Amino acid sequence: MESILEQNGSILIIEDDQSVNTLLYSNLMKLGYEVDSAFDGEEGLRLALDNDYQIILLDIMIPKLDGFQVLETLRSKKSTPVLMLTAKGGEQDRICGFKTGADDYLSKPFSMAELELRIQAILRRTQVMARADLQTSSNNNEASSKNIQFNKKDGLVNVKQQNVIFTPLEFDLLYALVEDQGEVLSKAQLYQRVLLREFSRYDRTLDMHISKIRKKITLAGMAVNTIKTVRGLGYCFEE
Repeated sequence: MESILEQNGSILIIEDDQSVNTLLYSNLMKLGYEVDSAFDGEEGLRLALDNDYQIILLDIMIPKLDGFQVLETLRSKKSTPVLMLTAKGGEQDRICGFKTGADDYLSKPFSMAELELRIQAILRRTQVMARADLQTSSNNNEASSKNIQFNKKDGLVNVKQQNVIFTPLEFDLLYALVEDQGEVLSKAQLYQRVLLREFSRYDRTLDMHISKIRKKITLAGMAVNTIKTVRGLGYCFEE
């Protein structure tokens, strides 16, 4: 099986701290990735829009445009996976990042081993999505419900006759819930199936993404409890 590293994933680092940026750059290059660096938000956004990176590592506190501004502009044009780098304990920053469209986050300080695991999980997820898109092109049987239809080719979700924009990770989470509608999917199942990493009870990534999905489908006219939280078990999609 071809490894992640053999596929030469391309990564953009947007981090204004010279020492941190250089350390990330050198370590990721040693691991076999193609890496570009930017030290402010304007340069980072330009590179992100002009190139097709597989992952962007985005610090929040950067000059000219902060990380949230970069992410908001990027999300209006591209769906490149973004791993945000936040200050230790900055829960509000993480919540804001997820609301803006971040795929994942890491709190500083972090180890290169943990960063590599997060990057590999994102790359595996994008590869799974690509394989699913190829299967979709030859098989029209897609998950759907009475009021929700998916278009994997265009990455759109039609909710009650309205096209609603979801990030790739939100799309995959909602798709999984609708595909198994009526069944309770545990957090561990959703982590392994969609986020492609092991579940930790201290990690609120999944909860934040589910909250965003709920808000979007509710604004489109779905009932607030369409995605139910089953205490101690997980989540269930029911119309």
